[in-house]
Amino acid sequence: MSAPLVGREREALRAAVARAVRAPSEHNAQPWRWVLGADHLDLHVDDSRRLPFTDDRGHGVLLGCGCALHHLRVALADLGWRADIRHQPDDPGGRPLARVCIRPAADGIDARTRRHAAAIDRRRTDRRRFSARSVSTDVVSALDDAARPFGGVLHLAFGSDRAHVADAMREAAERQREQVGYAAELQRWTHRYAGAHDGIPAGSRLEGPPPSYHDLVLRWFPSGTLHQPRDGADHRDGSALAILTAVDEHPVSVLRAGEALSAVLLEATAQGLGTTPITQVLEVPETRDHLRQVVGAHRPPVVALRLGWPEPFCEPLPATPRRPLDRVLTEVE
Repeated sequence: MSAPLVGREREALRAAVARAVRAPSEHNAQPWRWVLGADHLDLHVDDSRRLPFTDDRGHGVLLGCGCALHHLRVALADLGWRADIRHQPDDPGGRPLARVCIRPAADGIDARTRRHAAAIDRRRTDRRRFSARSVSTDVVSALDDAARPFGGVLHLAFGSDRAHVADAMREAAERQREQVGYAAELQRWTHRYAGAHDGIPAGSRLEGPPPSYHDLVLRWFPSGTLHQPRDGADHRDGSALAILTAVDEHPVSVLRAGEALSAVLLEATAQGLGTTPITQVLEVPETRDHLRQVVGAHRPPVVALRLGWPEPFCEPLPATPRRPLDRVLTEVE
């Protein structure tokens, strides 16, 4: 057993959790629950926030929790602490997904961590049209470098591979429209009750039909109040399409892929890129198999990413809501 946490350590962990909740999650369901014990911090799945009709495998939950875990890691480093994290699969017996112990960092904050910490509060999921400016392979390589410490590999899909993914995205949307329970679940997370502090608010949803950029058609959400940038056309969108893969299908690998996803999103934000995580194509078994043909059978795809440069003078997106700290963090002695 580690030494009991002293006051400044407990305060650092509280502050880091407060930043970790800014992590993205599918439908902004925020599927995490933190427990601060006498000598460690545990990350659990909040079972009330699973998406059984959208994410029946539970991979989206693991990705979201992995993103929050990486946000926590970055926030602690920004405060001068090193996180020692033990990953383990969630189980019905209440074992946490991860256990976090901390100690003072021996070295200063490296440049990447400093960039990522500054990007936490600026990162957004942007479903709007991006500019015609292309995303260079050097930029994609930098994002891939950010993912690799956590077992993630980023594959750029272009040419026939991109067309294959685009076809799979359309097929997934058609299949989910016929799935029992899917529409009701989508309605639940886009029309939240007052004070819920979760879900996808109208200000983050585009008005009108599902956006279509060249060959990419994004997931349909109920019409919101978000406007497309002016003075552009959807066919001018120069976004790139990438696929993040994990080591394997084991829950710990998917959790770590969530950390890789967080690292990619924060690095992209730091570089000025807009990002749209795309999970719908991986929620349907048939279309998930199509993506395996693109990236190869040895590494499973866990999320697709649309990457692009925002239109000049584009209005900043509002922050999506997050539950307050006392709803996500429990302290036990």
